[in-house]
Amino acid sequence: MRNWLKPLFLILLTAAVYRDSFTSRFFQDDKILLGIARSGSPFAVIPNFPFRPISQELFYLIGDKLFDLHPLGYHLIIFAFFAGTVVLIYKLADKLLESNRKAILAAFFYALNISLFAEFFWIATSYFSIGAFFFFLTLWFYLDKKPFLATVAFILALGSNEMALVLPGIFLLVGWYKRFWPKYLWPFLLSLPLLLWLRLQLGGLPKAADYRLVFSPRAFATFRWYLLRALNLPEGVQRSSFWLYGLFAVLLVFLATKTVFHWRPRLMVFGLVFFILGALPFYFLPNHMSSYYLSMALFGPALIFGEVVSGRKATIILCGVYLLLTILGLNFLSQTHWIILKNTGPIGQF
Repeated sequence: MRNWLKPLFLILLTAAVYRDSFTSRFFQDDKILLGIARSGSPFAVIPNFPFRPISQELFYLIGDKLFDLHPLGYHLIIFAFFAGTVVLIYKLADKLLESNRKAILAAFFYALNISLFAEFFWIATSYFSIGAFFFFLTLWFYLDKKPFLATVAFILALGSNEMALVLPGIFLLVGWYKRFWPKYLWPFLLSLPLLLWLRLQLGGLPKAADYRLVFSPRAFATFRWYLLRALNLPEGVQRSSFWLYGLFAVLLVFLATKTVFHWRPRLMVFGLVFFILGALPFYFLPNHMSSYYLSMALFGPALIFGEVVSGRKATIILCGVYLLLTILGLNFLSQTHWIILKNTGPIGQF
């Protein structure tokens, strides 16, 4: 029972930090998705939208039936899925890091990372909030040797966010790290070509120029941009403000040096490759970079964070600095981010 209090505290802390998001209004894609939900065809393929029947069509249908045009209810559903994700991050980190203390640190890093800002303030990003939950639920059942439940969760993940397509690759990564090669891995791997084909048939490739994949050296700059987000650097911050985030990086390195000879290189590689796989397509979208694309990938750096920080004083100092960066970053984004600046209409107005 005591172990459950730790993730519960993180969930409540996150709710307190993002308390203003619960009154964030509908705008842009919300209007389209609500209109589709009200059309009587909740599982229809939406033009210019990927097929996400669970996290978009069904989510808005249920939200409309329960809450009409009151956004608070939608935000509560999204936050419930986020809370479930934090619990899963905690449990998965405990299994992978083999340390309860390290697991709660990893969950802390994930839950309070500023890159998740949009998931709280824009209802239309529900496909990442809900998708992340089913993504990590699939991974949990897979590691817990429950193939049937893993398959069900995988289907729900695919119906929520197309990023679930990287899960077979994640399973291979887990197999390398844990030396865990169950027989039920192969159906997931063999189904991947079919799933990719179905994805193209249902949604096709993005046609807008901003969403076109660009395979060029620019991917390295895009990767660096996402890596800075993982270090809790908010979108749009000017170079003159880098000193504060540089301070966090220096503290992270300095406070972790006491355990440098005890780090597990295998875990470091696992965390980095997870970060790469978890957001792989987005590194090739230089014209449409959004921090919430890290919803799955962020688990990799979270594991590394939990691994390298040691000592009670080091943990308190580093977590305090990290929380301060989140609060300052949120204040910065509340004044500069387009999700806030463009969302100006009265609640529920269409």
